[in-house]
This record gives sequence, structure tokens and C-alpha cells, in this order.
Amino acid sequence: DVRLTREIEAMILEQGADLVGVAPVERFEGAPKGYGPLDYMPEATSVISIAMHLADGVCDVWGEYSEPGKSIGPYLFYGYGLTNLELGRIANRAAKRLEYQGHKSLTFPPTWAISAYRWRALRDGDMKADFSHRHAAVAAGLGELGWNGLGMTPVFGARVRFNSIITSAPLVPSPMYQGPPLCQPERCRYLCARVCPAQALPRDKEKEVTIGERRFHYSHLDMIRCSYGVMGLVKGSGCYGGVEIPPGPGKSEHFREAEEHRHRWDQVMVNNCFGIICGDFCGRCLHQCPAHIYYRTGVTPKQG
Repeated sequence: DVRLTREIEAMILEQGADLVGVAPVERFEGAPKGYGPLDYMPEATSVISIAMHLADGVCDVWGEYSEPGKSIGPYLFYGYGLTNLELGRIANRAAKRLEYQGHKSLTFPPTWAISAYRWRALRDGDMKADFSHRHAAVAAGLGELGWNGLGMTPVFGARVRFNSIITSAPLVPSPMYQGPPLCQPERCRYLCARVCPAQALPRDKEKEVTIGERRFHYSHLDMIRCSYGVMGLVKGSGCYGGVEIPPGPGKSEHFREAEEHRHRWDQVMVNNCFGIICGDFCGRCLHQCPAHIYYRTGVTPKQG
């Protein structure tokens, strides 16, 4: 239904989204069992991916409180909390519009602990969200997956967040991205892995995923080590305190112990606004990724 597709895409963009795309459910055949669109809605035909750009100024100003002219505040609110709320509102309105026209639709929260509700109970393998918005964005043609595991779009690079709508509406699929590589780790020398304060992006351990007819490889993120940065428990993540993380894979026992000794000012932030009004302390793998610069300046892997 070309008319319906254009109508819902226009509505999503008018509501404040920066990008929108449509993926047929067949492109999710490689999704983990139990976490694909058809697992939640057997009659689903399409997944709509919605993207919002994180302003460059908000990302560039992120830094330690001791650095002149730096603050984590703008990113915590505008780059995380508010963006997720806006994505939720847009997806909810669009899903209801589709249902009013007779097409069953389902949305998941954009992010945070509630988005991994099933995994926390089942613990079936690596930590994963109930539904991956990043993978849906790739399936809908908005971009690719970078070495840091983040979804990347041509103009915005990694500075973007996503949400999705699973629907039975007969929408026209968007073509998958076929442009120049957005992630160029050989050029940046795996900058995301080098700047990670928790060293959670190993170079020698990777994951492979198939989306549509394309395969993507990215670092097998150590979720426990990453959580030290997310929760403001390691120096370099934007927090006031910080602990030393033991060598090797992350250990949940040490992480829980570190939480008990979190700096009191960091604890105030966690207690009062974490996850709803604000979000992750860290974000270096997103902030410092140069993918958006490569595309905007026309730099390709073949150039110097």
C-alpha cells in the first residue's frame, strides 16, 4: 500500500523524527529465537524504524567535569532521556494511527532496563533487549552496524537513536543501505575500543549477524564491563568517583560491590533521574565515533 506507507512515513517525520524506513519481516530471519517480530506478532508483515539525530553540539560537549568547557549534562538529557521519550511518543502515535486504520501494531520501549525485561528473567545467552531497534534500523535501510555495535546512518553516523513499530500493515519496504562503508575501523584504528573507559569492546572477540542478505561483524560487547561506564562506576565515564575493574571478562560480583561504593553525588543522579529523565553516564563509543565526519566530508576508504 504505497499511499499508507507514504502517509505514515510523513506523519512520523512531521512528529519530529529525522529518518524513517520500513523493513519486511523476512529480513529478521536471523534474529535470536523468541526475539523477532513474528515471535511477538505472528500476523506482522513489516517493521517501521524511526531515528532521531543527537545534536553534534550535545555530543561534542560531553566530557569529564574537570575538563574546561565540558559537561555530561546536555547528553544525559537531550541525547538520552528526552530523545527516548520523544521516540516513544512518536512510535505510540504512529502505531495508534495504523490501528485506527485496521492494522495491528506493537511498539517496545526505546531503551533502558525495561527493554530487556524478558532476558532478565530467562538469562538465555548474552544480554539482549526484547526487540533490537538497532538491528531493525539496519533492516529498514537506515544504515549499518559499526564495530561498536551501534546503528550508524550516513549523515548522522553513530549520533542517532532508534525506535520501532511492528505492524500488520501492508507497507512498501525500503531498500537496504548499499552506500560506502559507514564504519571504517582501519582508518580510526578502532577508536571506540581505545576510548572505552571500561575496555568493554574487545578487538579479538566479535559477533556476526545476518540481516536480510547482508552479514555484519562487530565487537562482542562485554556487558558487565560496559555497565561500569553506563552506571558511572569507572573513571572516564563522566562520574565523580570510579573504581579499578579487574582484568579479564567482567565479573558481576565485583560490579555489585562497586555499586555499593558509588560516589554520593553520582548516587544522587542515579536515584533521582536515571533512565527516565537522564541516561547513561558514558557514551564515548558514540560521542567520539568519526563516522558522521567521513560521510559528510566525502571521505571514502580508498582515500588518504
